[in-house]
Amino acid sequence: MENRISSQQVAFLTFLLLLGSAFVFVPESSAGRNAWVSSILSALIGFFALAIILRLQLMFPGVSIFKIAELSLGLVPGKILNSIYLFIVWVVALLYLADIISLLRQLFPLLPAYSLRVIIILTAAYCLYKGVTSIAYLAELVLGFIVFFLVIGFLSPLSLADFSNLQPVLSEWYAMAGAVLYGAAWPYLEITVFALLLPMVNDLEKGYPKIVTWFMIAAVVLILRTVLVLAVLGPELTLAYAFPFYKVFRLVEVQNFQRIELFFFAMWFTTSFIAGLVYYLGVLLGLKELFGLKNYRSLILPVGLFILTMSIYTLRSDLYFVRVVSTNAPFITLPVNLLYPTIVLLAAVLSNNKVRDKLLPPSNTAEQSMQLQE
Repeated sequence: MENRISSQQVAFLTFLLLLGSAFVFVPESSAGRNAWVSSILSALIGFFALAIILRLQLMFPGVSIFKIAELSLGLVPGKILNSIYLFIVWVVALLYLADIISLLRQLFPLLPAYSLRVIIILTAAYCLYKGVTSIAYLAELVLGFIVFFLVIGFLSPLSLADFSNLQPVLSEWYAMAGAVLYGAAWPYLEITVFALLLPMVNDLEKGYPKIVTWFMIAAVVLILRTVLVLAVLGPELTLAYAFPFYKVFRLVEVQNFQRIELFFFAMWFTTSFIAGLVYYLGVLLGLKELFGLKNYRSLILPVGLFILTMSIYTLRSDLYFVRVVSTNAPFITLPVNLLYPTIVLLAAVLSNNKVRDKLLPPSNTAEQSMQLQE
């Protein structure tokens, strides 16, 4: 099972992860007319997190962030911090499964949620058994399809847009702080899961600008999404609808064609599935590093079964998920996703030489000592 991927493939995965299921929602909608401003500020926080994980990996190429944490903070504190972060990765994987089910039930309301969950988990498990490279190839395969429908998706509702809904700017600035943090938690700070995948990248030093570029492209897409939804629905309806962007496309009619949002539903499902797949993989890689396993293949089905079971018992209904779980989850995920890589980077910078010495093979260390004595 090949586990090496390129920076370009990670860049495409970054783009698809950021769109994810957040593309259908507008997480910053609580800011009202200023939701688009909140989206810009949220993207800056996400860029900060991306810069941190890239800096860590460039300092210690090919070394997992879990190992860096244990070497720089100490074995026990590092294990504790890694366990907390791994728990958050598992929570987000659970939330992505719930997102996908909520979207599917918009089209298939009579299908039982349990059956949909089983299908999604088994499909994801099959992809993971094929290896990380296959997931990267999947991202390359669907990217053109996603970009094509994004262009059409932004052009189709323009005739319904009223950009006066975005004015006056900064009229509700007091509501922006919470919206910025909420938007940063989902989806921008979820980029930190790539800290677990970056050791697999074979050309990160030369190719990391591609990752940054596609992060910025995704941020622009999400900002334009917020602008378009506000212009079409207005701030009140944007906040009221659970899936505001989905509602926008339900309003679009092209001559005698109706329900064209079904074409875009495939795009939303694809980005959501890949985002969930990346987090499923993140859980497996985290467990592998935490317990020192050689590979994660033996964990794929047990972890999938655990996610499936917990989703059944903790996410009782779509309404409970949308109104309760998804609105409160950022209070847990945001501080961990922001502080975990920051703490590890600070510790790694302060103990840089010590970490590098521990990473050196014994033979290299002995040779260096002899050279110093000479």
